[in-house]
Amino acid sequence: MLRLAMIGTGGYAFELIKRIWMIPDKIKLVAATSNPVRKRPGADICRDKDVEVYDSVDEMFDKIQGRCDVVYVPTPIQTHSSLTKQSLSAGFDVFLEKPPTATIQELDELIKFVDGYNTKAAVCFQYLYTSIVRQMKENICSGRYGKVKKVRSISAWERLDAYFSRSDWGGKLRVNNQWVLDGTINNPLAHVLSNDLYLASMEPGQMARPKTVQAELYHVHDIESEDTSSLRVITTDGVEVVYHATLCAEKIIEPITIVECENAVIEYKEFNKADIKFKNGRKESIEDNSELRVSMLEQLASSYENKKPYCCTLETCRPFTITVNGAFESSGLTHGIDAGYIKRFEKDNSIKTVVDGLQGLMEKAFEQGRLFSELGAPWAVKTVPFDVKNYSKFPSEAINL
Repeated sequence: MLRLAMIGTGGYAFELIKRIWMIPDKIKLVAATSNPVRKRPGADICRDKDVEVYDSVDEMFDKIQGRCDVVYVPTPIQTHSSLTKQSLSAGFDVFLEKPPTATIQELDELIKFVDGYNTKAAVCFQYLYTSIVRQMKENICSGRYGKVKKVRSISAWERLDAYFSRSDWGGKLRVNNQWVLDGTINNPLAHVLSNDLYLASMEPGQMARPKTVQAELYHVHDIESEDTSSLRVITTDGVEVVYHATLCAEKIIEPITIVECENAVIEYKEFNKADIKFKNGRKESIEDNSELRVSMLEQLASSYENKKPYCCTLETCRPFTITVNGAFESSGLTHGIDAGYIKRFEKDNSIKTVVDGLQGLMEKAFEQGRLFSELGAPWAVKTVPFDVKNYSKFPSEAINL
């Protein structure tokens, strides 16, 4: 039985808490923190279920020594590194919500820090723990589909104005001089990019390492960072990864990733279905109907209990973080889309924002594996590939963010 403490009782932290309560034979939630000023309903529910609730991380760590194994950190991006270090120093393993850090230098520093302790950190890119991704990855690495040649994806989600005003870091490049780089590639749709890189690699347990990143990052909402992205990664193995995403969808497009291999094409949809078409005409399907966060938590608990390596570690995520940083380097800035192409209207006591023609543009870019500017979008800004082979610090001297 894994004994776990949660930092937070609201928002996504409470969603995780509810999943933990679905597997009482695997994980016991012993404690959680809750800011008393915010008065989270989740805190009261935790108390009703005999979970100890503390006002601060320091107080909780002091009280749970010897009674807890792991701390889950589902906090704002800019706090990930400091809270992970604090948890490891207190003697706990860490389950760290994605992305691990905003910058590659922060990630590398955290990797070195972990090496100095007996405790370890897992990164919770939840879909990398699913049986469907693990099965596709195993088949790719075994050569069942032949060499991976190209990966392309599309995702169009909706985020209203209220989403970006819910916190002091939503839609921000940095907060209090700490990098956040919030947006499609580093937060809500980061799962798609991490999956793309993972399936682009034929090395077991690894993401494909980027050689160059070319990106166009746009903001449609009144934010600093990006809510719409179009990027191309060329990996060190010569695989092309093309990713398109937006949080300004006119109509929702649940994530679709196409993996083109020498002998087969994989169409991976909505994180739980995959259709494989072989060049000889044979077809296969894979489906995963499990509760995905529960599945992740079960695997994390099993790895801890059996002293096995975690599926996704800080080191696993280096290609992802380098890709995110390289995207901002290539784009230079996040580019605002001209107001003449933007439509705004009321929805659910907030404001929905869309770009005229973006839906069709994204679908065309996805099918052709091209960037928005390459299709002649009137508001698009052309960029050039940024070399990340020996990249170690964001931002470089090439840009001024």
